[in-house]
Amino acid sequence: MSVHPFIGVRIDCRTEGPTLLSVEFSRLVDRPPARHDARSKHMRRLISMTYVYSVNAASMEDNTDEFRFISGLPDDPDEEKRILAFLAGADVYIMGRVLYEEFAKHFQGKTAADHPFAPIYAATDKIVFSRTLPSADWERTTINRGDLVTEVEKLKSEGDVEGYIIVTGRSGITRTLLHHDLIDEFRITVFPLLLGEGARMLEPQDVGGFKPLELVSCHPGTNGVVVLHYRRRR
Repeated sequence: MSVHPFIGVRIDCRTEGPTLLSVEFSRLVDRPPARHDARSKHMRRLISMTYVYSVNAASMEDNTDEFRFISGLPDDPDEEKRILAFLAGADVYIMGRVLYEEFAKHFQGKTAADHPFAPIYAATDKIVFSRTLPSADWERTTINRGDLVTEVEKLKSEGDVEGYIIVTGRSGITRTLLHHDLIDEFRITVFPLLLGEGARMLEPQDVGGFKPLELVSCHPGTNGVVVLHYRRRR
């Protein structure tokens, strides 16, 4: 068992069932979070997929020693199967302009031989929340210029309740959705290193108050990478 140094919760990778965990950064909020307690059972899940590039939850830049260390870690075939199945099972991906442009640059027009994620991203609906992106030519992509919280609430209420929506990264979109308690599950990948500098995964104001979590699963990889899956306890 270990204590996560950033969010201050205990993590037990040996756990076979849900474990109640809690996160409390700040009780100061500038707007009450959206309420979903009763309705969440009848809505599609919104899952945040985040890569935490260090144990102390700091981010890093490309073309650094740290980035090259992560890139050089050996593959974990079992985890690759899990992540591909997870991505392929999504109904919709939501993202902002910056992430859309980055994803399109790396995956648009590519095949599985180029990157195993490419055909999955191409075949899945993508919604870009942006008021500045003029157009999007990647297949199955829609630009949404409406209010993020309102529009995501609509998306969650539509479709099969067994389905799920993925939001990726630590962008302003993810932070806003977390603050307003619209994220139902968190899939967090932690890499085996410590960083002496870099931005934290989340700031206290991003969380918007006390949010208990349940540990759904914990997969320690053969390469030292750990994938944590939490569910929001409502």
